[in-house]
Amino acid sequence: MTATSKRILIINGSLRGDTGNSAAIASTAYNILKHDLQQQVLRLTLTDQLPSVREVYDLLVSCDGFLVITGVYWNNWSSPLQRFIEVSTAFENTPAFFGKPVACAVSMDSVGGIEVAARLQAVFGGLGCWTPPCSTVVLSRTGQEAMAATAGNADDPNEDVWRLSDLNIVLQNLTTAAALSRSNWVAWPHKELNIPDGPWPAMNALDMGSPRFLP
Repeated sequence: MTATSKRILIINGSLRGDTGNSAAIASTAYNILKHDLQQQVLRLTLTDQLPSVREVYDLLVSCDGFLVITGVYWNNWSSPLQRFIEVSTAFENTPAFFGKPVACAVSMDSVGGIEVAARLQAVFGGLGCWTPPCSTVVLSRTGQEAMAATAGNADDPNEDVWRLSDLNIVLQNLTTAAALSRSNWVAWPHKELNIPDGPWPAMNALDMGSPRFLP
């Protein structure tokens, strides 16, 4: 690793964990970040049994940028990623997220991917992250089939369809953003939640201490 390399966390939110499309994206991203861009890379697969809440928080604090990966499930991201976001609400505008760049890679069958990616960027923006330029890629089954059908044509109408190799640009921009100073960002006033100790609450009822206002 170079002296200026940053720690990038790949968050794999797929329902299928270390198999399937998100796993393929995560593996490709890992190789690009580690071997081509000379970054320090960590992976968090949300279908795995996660360590304690405090350990996940410390992991996020230790990282300089995030690549969030998910499939599209009925026009939304996965349930493991939703749970991660719900628990991570306690980390809003803390050193876990504040001022750090986030990029997204979404896989889909045919529709819904760009909407999911846009909402993910908004959610992580609310947690304290920010979005560099050209930091989203959406890969679809129909897009891959369309590219294969017209490959080699003189005027390929699918030349501008997102493909896995576009992840190079996303990750170059993410690592450039991760190297920027975070010292000048200012957070708006907000109620801080307590970061709980204990096991990661992967299931059952969840109470992160947010205010209750209905009788």
